Amino acid sequence: VHMIITYAEGTYIKRVDDEWENLICYMAHKYPLMRPLLLLKSKVELTEKDVNVYMQIKGADFLKARKLDRELENVIHNLFGKKYIVNIEEKITEQEMKAFQEKTKEIEENVYKIDFGINNDEPNEDTTNMKLEIAKEMQPQRDSSGKVIRVIKDDDDEIDDIFGKIGGLEIEEAEEDKKKKKKKLTKIEDGIKSSKTTKIAKTTKAKEAKATKTPGKRGRKPKLKDIETIADNQSAIKMHTEGNLTEIILIENNYKIELEKTEYNIYTEANQTSYIIVREAMLRIVSGGVYILIEKQGDDYAITTNQDFKINYVIDNLERKNNAVNFKLTNLTEIEANEEGLNFIIDEEKVIENNLEDNKTLVISEEDGKVYLPYTKEEVKNEVLQNRGTKISDVIEQNYILPLDKYKNSITARFREGYNLMYKREGKSKRSAILLGIELMFETNLHPAIISACKTLEELDIYLDCLEDNELEKFSCFKIIYKSLPTLHKKAKMQEF
Repeated sequence: VHMIITYAEGTYIKRVDDEWENLICYMAHKYPLMRPLLLLKSKVELTEKDVNVYMQIKGADFLKARKLDRELENVIHNLFGKKYIVNIEEKITEQEMKAFQEKTKEIEENVYKIDFGINNDEPNEDTTNMKLEIAKEMQPQRDSSGKVIRVIKDDDDEIDDIFGKIGGLEIEEAEEDKKKKKKKLTKIEDGIKSSKTTKIAKTTKAKEAKATKTPGKRGRKPKLKDIETIADNQSAIKMHTEGNLTEIILIENNYKIELEKTEYNIYTEANQTSYIIVREAMLRIVSGGVYILIEKQGDDYAITTNQDFKINYVIDNLERKNNAVNFKLTNLTEIEANEEGLNFIIDEEKVIENNLEDNKTLVISEEDGKVYLPYTKEEVKNEVLQNRGTKISDVIEQNYILPLDKYKNSITARFREGYNLMYKREGKSKRSAILLGIELMFETNLHPAIISACKTLEELDIYLDCLEDNELEKFSCFKIIYKSLPTLHKKAKMQEF
């Protein structure tokens, strides 16, 4: 809910800097995750077009990363009716810096006492040693006067050493790191494949060189041609072309047709060393008393045949006429013929891709112990393009269907998912990701799977606002469904006196 105030003409409107504390308190209630309270004690300088906010503590970059300055501009416009540009800067005196360092030292000393062995009921020697090493690594070095001479910065390697493997959090890798590893593996695989496929490549080239093309010249209309022989056996394969129809006559009903975008490739038992290429739109193959007629119609293939057939797809447009059947198929890639009949092979991946729609529902199911995350069609397609050879169904199963046990330890899971949201999806620093993870750890009313489902930090902010106001029905980024197991109630035992 956004509050917009319209003032009557002549109404006195207070200045933004005079109402600064009230404004920040309103922002803290409305947008708690943006941490506006960090600006409460800041010095505010108001000009005709700008609101310059000078922070007396560190954290300007953190607030800008959360777009607090942009949201302040919107709220000021709604409440005061004026458009300002908000600039957040750090302006700290030496005295304030010294006080800040002392406060930071006190906080750090308390932070080092956190027990990271969340899953361990009894602390063991390994856990104790790990905590000592973390505390030692994080403890800032000071000179004889007590000044800090080394401060932990946003260094990815250093952050990894400290936080990368705590409690089995399984922090996701950044996309760049994955690409580097993938490139190395690809080079190794290419080296292995090249030694194994040399002979196969030579054989394939030889076969392609011997491929027999259908008679017919470009630039003039084909005429009725005499029946001609293709194979060494003069009576094994016969074919002729008339108009846009090519007919092939075989002795044995044993062949395979590969359907390409602009041609048909026919492989036969009688001509094993090569294949026939047909570029006409219509192809008819006859063997004894059975036949098949194929006609390409845009992305579809119209089929007419008097043979029995099998297909890995449901047909809803089948018609029977004069002992033959007619139907259309989309995404047809291959046809195999043998004594039992025809086998039509559909590209199931293309079928899935054509029917793929955006999933805007998060399902948390105790019934099958899985979490089904929302996704968009574009996200799935990009994943398939980045991982060549991976099926769409595999991408959805690996990335968007997760085991419910992953969220069993809710505190650890909230930290992990908050970290991944800020670092991987928002592209912010690891320090900011850790701060968000710690902030979400103890949001007990927040299921960690909801953090996984949020594409952006803004979506999570909206959900937390609705949660705080007890208005979850207004959350519209995605739908949330809980499927819980039925609870069995035990009969109370009656005590006899």
